[in-house]
Amino acid sequence: MKDFTQGLLFGAVVGGLVTLLNTPRSGQENRIRLQAYMQDNAESMDELNTDLSRLKDSINRLATEGLGVVNTATQEITASVEDFAAKNQPRIRRVTDRLTELTETIEEEAAKYEMPNV
Repeated sequence: MKDFTQGLLFGAVVGGLVTLLNTPRSGQENRIRLQAYMQDNAESMDELNTDLSRLKDSINRLATEGLGVVNTATQEITASVEDFAAKNQPRIRRVTDRLTELTETIEEEAAKYEMPNV
């Protein structure tokens, strides 16, 4: 950013000098115009610096707030998953128990129909 600022100032100075050397106006009129030109450029630089500072502050604020939102969302999702698991654990246990019962029943019924080895 420093190189950009230096380049901008150098360009402003060179442009002003070229204008001074190639103008048909009087020296006093040229000085007045040059002062106005330099003042406009100085104001533009101040505005640019202010805008860049605001941009930097906005980016920092966005990063900080974004990190907070991500942390909050992560905590809420974790809590939801844990709550879901806790609430559904009895159901899962019942399904597992029922599956065990069905497996045992099928094995018992299959054993009834098995033929003895001859």
